[in-house]
Amino acid sequence: MSDAKDKGNIDELCQGVSELTVLSFRKLDEVKRLANHFRYVMNHPITQQNKVIMRYLKNLDETHRKIFLKKRDDVEVEYIFTTEKKSSLQRQRFNSLPVSEVPELLKAELLTSENAKQVHICTDCDVEIELNDEEPLMESLQKHFNLEVHLPKLKRESIDVSEPVLLPKMSRRLSAMEGGENTAGLDQLIQFVRPSERLDKMFVGKLETSLIKHLPDNSEASIDAAIRFYQSAYQKLCQEVSAIDFSVLTSSVAPIIMSIKDNVNQNFTVDANRNFENDENEQTTERPVKNQVKKYRYYGPIENLIVKLLLNHKLLTLVDDRTGKLAFFCMACEYYTLRFRYDSVLNHVFSETHIHNLSCILQSDKHIPFPNDNSPMEKIKELNLKFLLNHGITEVNGLNCGLCKTFIESSDNIIMHILDENHLGRLSDKLYRKMKANNPDGPVPDEWGPKNLDWAKFLASVGKPLNNRDHVVIENFIRPSSKIANYCSCCDMTLKGPRQVLFNHIRQKKHLRNAAPHKLSLLYKNFCRPSEYYASFGNFYVCSICPKYIALPSFAAIVEHFDSPEHIETVSKLIRVALHPETDTQILESNNISINDGFKCELCSETFSDSGESVKHVLSSVDHQNSSVEAKTKANKGDVISVYMKGNYVLHNDGATFKCVPCKSVFNSIRALLTHLVYAGHFEHKPSAENVFRFYLEMKHNVNMLARNKYDYYDFGMLKCGVCEADLEEGENAKRHVVSPRHKENMGASYVNVSMDVSANE
Repeated sequence: MSDAKDKGNIDELCQGVSELTVLSFRKLDEVKRLANHFRYVMNHPITQQNKVIMRYLKNLDETHRKIFLKKRDDVEVEYIFTTEKKSSLQRQRFNSLPVSEVPELLKAELLTSENAKQVHICTDCDVEIELNDEEPLMESLQKHFNLEVHLPKLKRESIDVSEPVLLPKMSRRLSAMEGGENTAGLDQLIQFVRPSERLDKMFVGKLETSLIKHLPDNSEASIDAAIRFYQSAYQKLCQEVSAIDFSVLTSSVAPIIMSIKDNVNQNFTVDANRNFENDENEQTTERPVKNQVKKYRYYGPIENLIVKLLLNHKLLTLVDDRTGKLAFFCMACEYYTLRFRYDSVLNHVFSETHIHNLSCILQSDKHIPFPNDNSPMEKIKELNLKFLLNHGITEVNGLNCGLCKTFIESSDNIIMHILDENHLGRLSDKLYRKMKANNPDGPVPDEWGPKNLDWAKFLASVGKPLNNRDHVVIENFIRPSSKIANYCSCCDMTLKGPRQVLFNHIRQKKHLRNAAPHKLSLLYKNFCRPSEYYASFGNFYVCSICPKYIALPSFAAIVEHFDSPEHIETVSKLIRVALHPETDTQILESNNISINDGFKCELCSETFSDSGESVKHVLSSVDHQNSSVEAKTKANKGDVISVYMKGNYVLHNDGATFKCVPCKSVFNSIRALLTHLVYAGHFEHKPSAENVFRFYLEMKHNVNMLARNKYDYYDFGMLKCGVCEADLEEGENAKRHVVSPRHKENMGASYVNVSMDVSANE
């Protein structure tokens, strides 16, 4: 039974080797990478323990070195046999071609050198076989196989390169192994032969800079030793992570909000100008007549005037997920629109509905900075009139445009007129002349942006986010590969076309399934973990090693934290303590390492001989990091607001009333609460516009769930379930309690089984 199993393992390995022989024009970098990997396998402790495998690998390595390092005069091309049965995908992956296409390729390559020779190399004999046009390929090879130098080693009747061919050296070596040790050795070898994970070069550069600041000895040798120490801990962590099955844990990183557009259509007023569907078509304008003089203008200052007005109206400026272009969200009215010609958003801020809603919020919330006035409504209208005045619009004897010398029929036509191409051109010229009059010899300010022929082209050319800051790209492992193509690394697909193609791809369940394990693996390798809100529903992300409690609401935010100075400084301090124990040890205590009686981990109950071992434990133990995150979240219980607002939590009752703890203000709607959280002056930390928008959508989701279960978050870390009429038990949170047997029983027939796995709803 055992012998049959051994033979099956050997046959399987031989078959795998034969299928991996590919026709390839080897690059130097590929050879170096293969050699480094081979050296890693040979130096591995398990390989060193098995003499048979070690002897085989040494001989194989020596043969490879002789072949590669041997000097050959005027030999331009080297290649290895492959099978014609390889699929096109396999050939593309290995940069290979079928044998039938080799002659044409060789002919093109050989033209570069007059004396270049085409050769094959027999790895058994280390003999070069020259090929020529007079002699067929198979005959020249068969001659060598019939020679004395080759026949004693392995006799062949013929060779057919269209079928898989076992390498002679490999088949002979495997069959000569002693039967007692080969099976266990091969199993262990296959288990541990993995490419070693290297640190990202950009991260290493930042880490070296930080180490220079923090190490007592910042010599080059000391820095190299610190990097090697961290590299060894990182490799150990990666080995632990590779053994974890993330397929059962992926719901913890399923994105709650995948598309701004989809959520807008579900929750907010649909834009009347149909900007969502006609974004590309509406950018086209009539071409200028051939004889007409092209006038290039600066539209940057005009857009600055508009954005300033919208900011005064408390509108959020963000980037639309689907198009990657500028968008605006009015919290007071739950109104969302893209930028385009600004017609929609300007019509909105001039509407009576918006002015009424915003004035009500400003009048009820004294903590939002706004000019003190008995009537905020009049102040808002005054802002609008001042904006029109900057555009040359006056109300003397009706509405008139001083720039265009025209009469405007009604107030409904004002926005249409100020966004007209002719009016914008005159305003641009006026602002340019004014700038030159004040500074005749000065350059054009950077905020004015590039010269543009017309307004529509200006709007189409600016406002797109940088790829490295684009959360859609970060959260979905997308790499821009050209101007019109993106590569999805987790699905191994190139997506050509506009951004809509990319967005359609990341919405698919296949991509969500592929991306989620990647996300968890990336989190674990960077000492971070997903966690669940205590007094609301959903997930956030926590750093396990930073002394300060780092809780971030989105995957993109935690990825940015990996490269932040704060996180890299923490890693540097840990390395410093490991290599220089006499330095400050507070960083160890913040990671639950007690130094009173030796070095002991309070979370894992393990003891260590020195600080180096304890730091390695902190950086490489998955269990320790899991326990650290659990302890941190338990000590910082809070709701979704506390995570977004950096610790400023808001108490709530049934999701109907909200109380801001710092100022004791009470709000009856999410709109008023969110406006307060973003614009109130007593908050030290405020989230970005994109986070505010996602925060809003999560709050709408949470309010429904909180109200359904009659939750009362009456004190920090104290959540009461109105159905069970008791506080949540130790270890529970709002999400876990909803699906607990106790809650289901108390809900009775009215219980609704709501899936908490967001990916299922996508």
